[in-house]
Amino acid sequence: MLNVRINDNQTYSKVKKIIILIYFLSASVFICAQNKDYTEIRFKSKLRSYTKIMPKAEKFGIDKILFEELVNRITTGVFSEIQKKDLSNKLWLAVSNPKKFDFIYKDFSLSTIKNWGVKIKFEDPNFEPNPYLAKWTNTGDEYLYFQWAVTQILTYENLLTYSEKAKVAQKSIHDLILLKGMEFYKAKPDEYAYDYLHRNNSLLKNKGLVILIYNNHFDYTVCKIEDKEKVIELLSLLKWEFVAP
Repeated sequence: MLNVRINDNQTYSKVKKIIILIYFLSASVFICAQNKDYTEIRFKSKLRSYTKIMPKAEKFGIDKILFEELVNRITTGVFSEIQKKDLSNKLWLAVSNPKKFDFIYKDFSLSTIKNWGVKIKFEDPNFEPNPYLAKWTNTGDEYLYFQWAVTQILTYENLLTYSEKAKVAQKSIHDLILLKGMEFYKAKPDEYAYDYLHRNNSLLKNKGLVILIYNNHFDYTVCKIEDKEKVIELLSLLKWEFVAP
């Protein structure tokens, strides 16, 4: 009887070790799958040099706390605390130090740039190795760069979307992660995106949500009604005038 127990324990120990080994091997494969194979990428910047001056974010009252508060209010119920922290860190670093952001979050940085490395008709593919630093170099204006960087990242995370026409908005409204699986009105033939979103806000009111749109532009996000004024205030620090359509 004693020998049987010893054998059972030994078997259990071996199985446990095998399971742990499989877990770590699977995790390694997953992590590797998330990284681009840079041996297959032909990096090429159109810039002769990058600026060495970084954005003066804190001078303009832009700090990490701003992004922590913003992320907390536009990811309600869909992001974990770890995901929120990770996203706010990325936003802050992209805004305050694009050079370091492009280096530390290389995969993420390239992934947020639409059509990066993709051949487009009549255009050369974008193989810029440091897209955020390149944008900052070309822009040189803090607020224009802040808005661009935040737009790229929030759009990639499905927390911000864009559409000029109502028919496009009817589809793109589903890109917003807080609105996944919800039913919305159909767009009218002669309707603008602003008016279409205004109609759908009446539906979202029952769910305690509200769409906010960049005034006179076509970027929009969503948050809880109770967070509306705070989100508008936070975005205004980036010189973004968002309103409820």
